[in-house]
Amino acid sequence: MALTRLTKELAVNKDLVASVHWDRLYTSTALVVTMQDGTAHRITHTGGYTGGDDCYEIERRLLDA
Repeated sequence: MALTRLTKELAVNKDLVASVHWDRLYTSTALVVTMQDGTAHRITHTGGYTGGDDCYEIERRLLDA
């Protein structure tokens, strides 16, 4: 069971991810990672270059086979 680090506070097992989708609002963009047990993790994109969470990089890490 290998965990993939998504943010400083969140690591998940990629084998247990059920879906990944974008939540694009007028004021913010977030990546929603839903696990097989129904737990949803909403990660707000804050731009990785400023030390925040880069949701585009997180999505690439999750979807890499």
